[in-house]
Amino acid sequence: MKSAVSCAEIHQDILSFIPYSEESLRTFLPWLRSCPFLCNDLTTGSLFMWHEDMDVGFCLWHDTFVVRQEINDQVAFSWPWGADPVGMVDCLLTYVRENNLPLRFFAVSEEQWTAIQNDPRLQPARAAYDVRWSDYIYDFEEVLTFQGRKYSGQRNHINKFRKRYGEPQVLPIRSEDREKIEKLFFEYEREHPDANALEKTELRRARQLLSKAEELNLFVAYLAVGEEAAALSIGEIAGDSLIIHVEKALRRFEGAYPVMYQGFVRYVAGQIGHPLRFVNREDDSGDPGLRMSKQQYQPLFQVHKYLVHVFSPACKAWDAVISHDGIVLTAFRESDKAAYLCLNTDVENNRMWGYDYREDESITGPIDENTFYDSAQYDMQAGDSINLAIRLSEEGPMIGEVILWHFTVNGSVEIGCRLFPEYHGKGLGKAAFAAAAEFARDTLGLHPNARCYIDNLASYRMILASGMNRTNKDEEYFYFV
Repeated sequence: MKSAVSCAEIHQDILSFIPYSEESLRTFLPWLRSCPFLCNDLTTGSLFMWHEDMDVGFCLWHDTFVVRQEINDQVAFSWPWGADPVGMVDCLLTYVRENNLPLRFFAVSEEQWTAIQNDPRLQPARAAYDVRWSDYIYDFEEVLTFQGRKYSGQRNHINKFRKRYGEPQVLPIRSEDREKIEKLFFEYEREHPDANALEKTELRRARQLLSKAEELNLFVAYLAVGEEAAALSIGEIAGDSLIIHVEKALRRFEGAYPVMYQGFVRYVAGQIGHPLRFVNREDDSGDPGLRMSKQQYQPLFQVHKYLVHVFSPACKAWDAVISHDGIVLTAFRESDKAAYLCLNTDVENNRMWGYDYREDESITGPIDENTFYDSAQYDMQAGDSINLAIRLSEEGPMIGEVILWHFTVNGSVEIGCRLFPEYHGKGLGKAAFAAAAEFARDTLGLHPNARCYIDNLASYRMILASGMNRTNKDEEYFYFV
């Protein structure tokens, strides 16, 4: 059995990130619980639920703490907190330069974004937030009572529940209740047969979180109706807030959601012996029904969490028009929406791009012409990419896309290119790729690179024909500069 991570191993003058494990999560639990930022992203439960495929790591340096993770296949850091956040930022600047990484910050608040904009070390910087992931914040004491006209709807639902099922009983989950809870999860899954990829993942990870709740010092309770579990919640206290990570209720128990919500807040207040300041019910993930529900509970405000990319060259390409060897690259246009939807949903054509929209957990609502267009606009606004439409003439329709991304602080950039199938084999990909590489070098002052799957012979030939040279390979990719 491994020994716990010691403070001697953690405190270093050079930044070193301890990889995520349940052991390291428990080690840094006091730091996560003391996080001064009012968001769920930096809490024990959220990191446990969403650490898969995110390469989470923790760093404690001179009583200053930072979390690292991958977002959209690129590293990002929390804004540091503790004794010396200014010094930690200096260390992060050194760390990303030495490791040829981008400098990105995730879950950045409005105040932190203002501080970044006023910090000469971090210029230029770009930022964006997606309202789908903005947390809903409520007044803790108001939820305890639901008093006042604005909560009349919630009181009505709770009163209907009382009339049908009796006085609500929100209870801790004991070992003998596990069968009831498993039945709840099973029935909940049956009630949601059309769940999207994110919802299915969230349900699976909620079960995993429940199994580790005691080890992570989380609060867990369920709503009992007779011998059945009608709802359950899992949460934790961070600072002066209760963060509710999991909130599930069965539809056949009318009023179960407001009863469970209020009951869980009361349960936590009873456990700690005093009220808190806020309840954070996390985001709505873009689900219209969930958004309406969370708004009906009268939030005080939403916490918008910015993704910030420092030193990004994306601002230099909003109005770019690049002509090269029979093709033209331009910014995306509103008129490209339908074509971009088709480009992203062609499963076979995207197989060698490494993308399948059916497995994309960032797609949380109905897919329409705005889905992928808005995503690309967000990435550009945040400074994460430069997306350019490939055309045969400046005013012509989109026939494909070139993307420049993975901007590191040392000036490297990765280039990717894809075309509609009917334009394959005509030399257009080579021309677009070469144009993007030339633009990266000559206009943006960057060092372009590329990769392709080992069995993607067409892309392999295209990249070589554009003037790049192969450097090395691994089990999955060939790499080029």
